[in-house]
Amino acid sequence: MLFIEAGRAFHVREIARRTATQAGTLHKELSRLAESGILLRQRQGNQICYQANVDCLIFPELAAIFRKVCGPAECLRQTLAAFGEAIERAFIFGSVASGKATAASDIDVLIVGKLSFAEVIQAVYPLQATLGREINPKLYSPEEWRAALAENSAFIQDIMQKPQLWIAGDKDDAGQSGRAGTGGDNA
Repeated sequence: MLFIEAGRAFHVREIARRTATQAGTLHKELSRLAESGILLRQRQGNQICYQANVDCLIFPELAAIFRKVCGPAECLRQTLAAFGEAIERAFIFGSVASGKATAASDIDVLIVGKLSFAEVIQAVYPLQATLGREINPKLYSPEEWRAALAENSAFIQDIMQKPQLWIAGDKDDAGQSGRAGTGGDNA
């Protein structure tokens, strides 16, 4: 997150919460990165904050790596947040979600909501350059989604049985959506 949101400083506890890491262990590693010049360390009141050092010689390379490897879910989350409650759920599936992506892999994202395909494309198109990958959205209206679940669509059943990186919605609302499968990690 430090290299994806490079202009923002993060408190150690916020980083720990968002990365599911122990604050003590994390603080030691962040201190080492600050000592090496990769991160900036600053005190805000009684808390220590860290931020990516954009003046670091290797910052552009690190930022590019993080955007391509760790950034798709967060970038899509921020972009799709503009649609608010029009999106019921959205998640990345396929090779990126399963950790098997190659340099040529696209980003498969399933979106259930009350919006048009043109709106989705217009929103995600600029991210392709940022992430260095093609984004392949699959859009379902809420009605189409429920029908696909009720019909036990082979495509839906397949992706719901495999890992997903959740962007919006609740992956644990199976009782409300009728969603099959256990899903994957909520990133």
